[in-house]
Amino acid sequence: HQGTTFVVDHLDLDDGVALVARRDVDHATWSREVMEIALERPGDAEHPAPEGARPAVEHEWGPVTWGLGPVEVTSQVVSFQRRRLPDMQVLGTEALDLPSRTLSTTAVWWSVPDFVLRAAGVDEDAAPGALHAAEHASIGLLPLLATCDRWDLGGVSTALHADTGQATVFVYDAYPGGAGFAERGFRLGARWLRATRDAIAACGCTDGCPACVQSPKCGSDNAPLDKSAAVRLLDAVLSHAPADSTIEA
Repeated sequence: HQGTTFVVDHLDLDDGVALVARRDVDHATWSREVMEIALERPGDAEHPAPEGARPAVEHEWGPVTWGLGPVEVTSQVVSFQRRRLPDMQVLGTEALDLPSRTLSTTAVWWSVPDFVLRAAGVDEDAAPGALHAAEHASIGLLPLLATCDRWDLGGVSTALHADTGQATVFVYDAYPGGAGFAERGFRLGARWLRATRDAIAACGCTDGCPACVQSPKCGSDNAPLDKSAAVRLLDAVLSHAPADSTIEA
């Protein structure tokens, strides 16, 4: 915390309290978490939209779906790594048994059918890395177009989402109910994705770096990521974008 290290001596999940002690150690810890995201729709008994939430809005860019609406994000920290400083050598991994957390918020998403992925040269093996890289880069670019920080946002990408039935990238507001950032991204539409695509393509790295597709807050240790496949995927999505890239919610 602010350059000073503390070690957790006791964690009380019932009261939500962590007791820490000031201690100099030669390592730091990185958590790993698993996340799921579900669309909240009226009449959905399992994932009902919060009272007062705006209904989901979806626009078709040819075969690509561009959406905005309420979502439920469930996350669970399942383990952590100890890494030696400053060389980042992994010293060990410990499993954790912690409760899951649920956030009802607002997300913008885009879904891509299988044939668009294949036309972009993104096969089944490459799809998770392409989607994940595009998700990270879009989160990094949205603060340039909306008044927010990347830590105000979260994201989930999957090669097959249960609610959309397609490969989907979600970017959501990291605040209960939403804070307007995802809606801003939705309204900007292709302008946001084009800036994302250009930022990835212009980066001089070979396989992806913190300046383009790696994220400092990734819960899966920035894996998998496929920089070149992300550019091909975004090119394919943008080829179906409307001429007027500004969308009304």
